[in-house]
Amino acid sequence: MEPERQCRKCGRKIPWGQLKCPFCPGHGGYLWSLRRDTFLLITILFLILLFVVTGFAARIYHDVERGYAQEWYIRGEDDLRAGRAEAALADFRTALSYSHDNDQYQLRLAQALMMPGIRGATGSEARTYLLNLLEHDPGNATVNLELARLAARDHAIPDALRFYHGAVYGQWDDDPVGRRRAARLELVEFLLRSGQKDSARAELIAMAAFLPPDPALQTQVGTLLMQVKGYDDALKLFHRALLEDPHLPAALAGSGECHFQNGDYAQAERYLTRALEQDPHMTQAAAMLDTVRSVLNNDPFNRRLGNAERARRAVLDFNSALTRLQDCAALKRIDLKAAGGDPLQTLYVQAEAIQPDARQQNLSRDSEAISQAMDVVFAIEQATAHACGEPGGMNLALLLMAREQGGPHP
Repeated sequence: MEPERQCRKCGRKIPWGQLKCPFCPGHGGYLWSLRRDTFLLITILFLILLFVVTGFAARIYHDVERGYAQEWYIRGEDDLRAGRAEAALADFRTALSYSHDNDQYQLRLAQALMMPGIRGATGSEARTYLLNLLEHDPGNATVNLELARLAARDHAIPDALRFYHGAVYGQWDDDPVGRRRAARLELVEFLLRSGQKDSARAELIAMAAFLPPDPALQTQVGTLLMQVKGYDDALKLFHRALLEDPHLPAALAGSGECHFQNGDYAQAERYLTRALEQDPHMTQAAAMLDTVRSVLNNDPFNRRLGNAERARRAVLDFNSALTRLQDCAALKRIDLKAAGGDPLQTLYVQAEAIQPDARQQNLSRDSEAISQAMDVVFAIEQATAHACGEPGGMNLALLLMAREQGGPHP
């Protein structure tokens, strides 16, 4: 075994197996220890610097990507405004390729895919983007509205209702009241197209309760209510509109039609006349006014009339109904004078039975005879309407009077 050696410089014993004293500064051991610590420190500082530089470079890279994405997005918006839908679609795709998680780019791409005339676009691709957005933000009203439009396009009524309600009650970035109302109106239009009139009426009634004092908007909702036979609710809206604008033709005509459908022909005449004074080109209102005046001028049950006038009207009504019966029978090739079980033949027998007494001098002395004659008139008008379709002119007025006496309004 090699004997221990003593360092000549420091006097310490040199450990077995080492050639030089590890304790002396002049020898390599201690110095190497200091250099190793310094090397590790320098290495750590270098790694930190490298991390900072890498992070800075990555940030610059992502900033550049976002800049490219924004440029393509703006280009897409410009193309949309210029009517270049195909180019806009490509622009939005490129923008999304630079910024994969941007919600706005995904939404605009989905909306572009839904535009008519886009070649190769499918509703499923747009739906995928929209459902992804909805998953992250279920209350996003814009996304719900676009999904509702897709469902409406596919005639998926339950999905359309769910997403439209999501738009109505969701969160809008701007003008939430106006946008919710617009979404609900769009829902009503969809329900009307789908034949869901009861649901449409419920939506309209809910909307009517919170409408602002806007005559045009009140008239619009009132007009939609008439399509679902909500005449009383519509009439309230028209009257509210007329408080703001007494000369609004659409509201005047709407009020007249509501009164007409409710059988209040005197009020109907009043409003329809005012509507045509404001706008003589309202052809539907003019035709309705003619019918209203025909009803008022041929109704023998008006209590203000004298006996002679009541009788005159009853005779005129009877003759008009008899002519209508004969014309309808001819159209259907039914021999009214032949024996048979056809309702028109039965009515003709009844009309012939009272025809000799259906004269003005006879009816003016017997109010009961007027009622009997008009019962036959009403029966004829209803039967011929069923067999040959609804008439026009005076016969339409008689049919309306018949329904007013004992049947539903048209």
